[in-house]
Amino acid sequence: MKVRARRFGVAVLIYVLGVVAIATASYWLERQRYMEEIDARLFAAASNLPSILPADFHDIARTPDAISKEQDEYNLELLTQHTRSGNLTYIYSYVMHEGMIYFTTCNYTQEDIEKDQVVHYWTSYPEGSIEYFDAMTATEPVYVTAGDRWGLFRTILIPLKSPGGLPYVAAADMDITVIEQSLMKKVISIVGICLLLFILAIPLLLAYRKTYTEMNKKLVGLNNQLQSDINQAMKLEAELKEATQKANTANKIKSQFLANMSHELRTPINGVLGMNQLLMDTPLSPDQREYTKLCSKSANVLLDTINQILDLAAIEDGGLVTKPEPIDSVRFFNDIIEMFSSQIAEKRLDLTLQLDPEMPAEIRVDPVRLRQVVTNLIANAVKFTQKGGVQVALRWREGILHGTVIDSGIGIPEEAQKRVFETFQQVDNSSTRRYGGTGLGLPISQQICRAMEGELQLKHSDNSGSTFVFRVSAPACSSKDIELSTLPVESHVLVYTESYPVWSWLEQELRPRALKCQHVTTLTEAKAAVQNASLIIVDAGVDSSDLSTIHDFINTQSQQLVWLAWPGQQLPDELAENVRILNKPLTRTRLSGLYETVSTVTVAPTLQLSGQILIVDDNAANLKAMGDQIKSTGLNIYMVQNGADAIIACQHHQFDLILMDVQMPVMDGLEATRRIRQTMKDKAPPIVGVSAHVLEENIASAKEAGMESYLCKPITKEALLNKISEYFTK
Repeated sequence: MKVRARRFGVAVLIYVLGVVAIATASYWLERQRYMEEIDARLFAAASNLPSILPADFHDIARTPDAISKEQDEYNLELLTQHTRSGNLTYIYSYVMHEGMIYFTTCNYTQEDIEKDQVVHYWTSYPEGSIEYFDAMTATEPVYVTAGDRWGLFRTILIPLKSPGGLPYVAAADMDITVIEQSLMKKVISIVGICLLLFILAIPLLLAYRKTYTEMNKKLVGLNNQLQSDINQAMKLEAELKEATQKANTANKIKSQFLANMSHELRTPINGVLGMNQLLMDTPLSPDQREYTKLCSKSANVLLDTINQILDLAAIEDGGLVTKPEPIDSVRFFNDIIEMFSSQIAEKRLDLTLQLDPEMPAEIRVDPVRLRQVVTNLIANAVKFTQKGGVQVALRWREGILHGTVIDSGIGIPEEAQKRVFETFQQVDNSSTRRYGGTGLGLPISQQICRAMEGELQLKHSDNSGSTFVFRVSAPACSSKDIELSTLPVESHVLVYTESYPVWSWLEQELRPRALKCQHVTTLTEAKAAVQNASLIIVDAGVDSSDLSTIHDFINTQSQQLVWLAWPGQQLPDELAENVRILNKPLTRTRLSGLYETVSTVTVAPTLQLSGQILIVDDNAANLKAMGDQIKSTGLNIYMVQNGADAIIACQHHQFDLILMDVQMPVMDGLEATRRIRQTMKDKAPPIVGVSAHVLEENIASAKEAGMESYLCKPITKEALLNKISEYFTK
């Protein structure tokens, strides 16, 4: 009991001391705030005194009779008005004469009049504190808090000099008696409130004591439960860390596996494609050429599958990075469309590219990734379309490229539409499915669109076909729009086709420049309208004999006949001279060529170079393929199968270029490159990396080792010759 009483007494003492401390702090803080405000007002008032009085007043006010009574009365009234407007008590000035302080001017208050203590000119101030005397020689304002017969004041004394250089002091007072009283009342009220709160707190303390005892028992139980939960959480955290480490390890193993798989598959594919290309350059029978084409097609399908798996891995690891650059809009999309020439010819499909007239001539996008999206969509459309065709429409609005791909294929069942963007999913996942593929094209394309600040969606699909739409960010790099097809203004165009997509595309391209565009779907309609047309376009999709019939109806001197043919189709000999061929797929570039002068076809000369080249690769098939592809250039070719042999070869020969594989036994290409650079220094030849490792970090490692460029396997003959021609004199 005594202990509790002692604790209570200590608590009360601490509370009282706290109240005293709070009251004291409140008093001094509030007083300090008041004093700062008062000092600022005093300084402003005293500083303004010279501007109130005449300029030479303090040069004159130096003797008892220097200022007349009238002038003194005028000054008193003037200062009194300023004091009232500034809410001050006194504004005055004084000088020192024979060791005494004399007021030269001062305002008055109503209390001064009642007590007959108005200060007039040359009133002495013998009770002034020492600060009043020191201020006459001070260099900065002096603040004083003191009392005299007039009251308790806060005073500022500003030492000044008259225009004549004579010293005087400008001063201002504010009565702080009321402020001190107000502060004391606030302190007393704070103490009273604290005491009242203390009295009110006693019942609360008693209730708290009882509640505390009850709650303490519950808290002990909860604490035990919490400790148990913490132990369980720590155990789960340890298990989570272990699982995370295992997942990271598995992810690294997966990435390494994909890199190794890519290398091990790309290396033989490079040999297959290289040898196949060389084989295509030799005399072959029709059957042999067909077998070779099928072999190349199969190798390219396998290569595309590898690329899609690597893209998927990069997306899952967050490694999909876009690299925007300016592209020529028309050329870029035309090139993509023309890639499908053989596929549409094989299935006799129509493929059209419709470009919005407001499309900028140049846009800024990642060409590799955008090409991948458009190619995937068109490839899917062609794959699932057996009759009709595919329409690609592109429009540009405010920095966004919008694309639509419409096909007339088999469509996507409603139950399968929800999973078309899931990885490794097919419309038909059964063992008897008709169409192949990895099921990665659409998911990867959707992720690419999102990486390019856009989206890819399935807009519509039924048994009449499917429509996919996409959008990507594509800022304009030029204020110039794409150009329309070049056709004479007076042209009257007749289009004979049963394909609505073909007619729709031709109408859009031709109508802005043609006087008239007419569409017919039968031979009878064509014969009736052909005489008035200057340009007749006949689709290869109609009966082949109709072309000959129309040819007999026209005047070849004034009318031009164009045949829309699939690649590989040939005209009869009797029509070849008077009929021009416009190969499908239809693009703006091909259409514009209708009225361009036909130039003589010349065979490009074989690339001839001079110098010595070293090829380093551990795969014999790749060595032979690259060697035979380069042989026609006239270069002296040396071959070795590892990095160590490459270093020895460089010690005995002066090479102009080295094609260096990266992954090899004995010594890899990166280490060999470093040693060649280190030993030969400025005399080291350029080194171009040649590898099936295609990830960004692989290319970065090659350049860091000293390789000037990098070729990813499989390598086409054209790409190989283009690269080596950069380092040799033609």
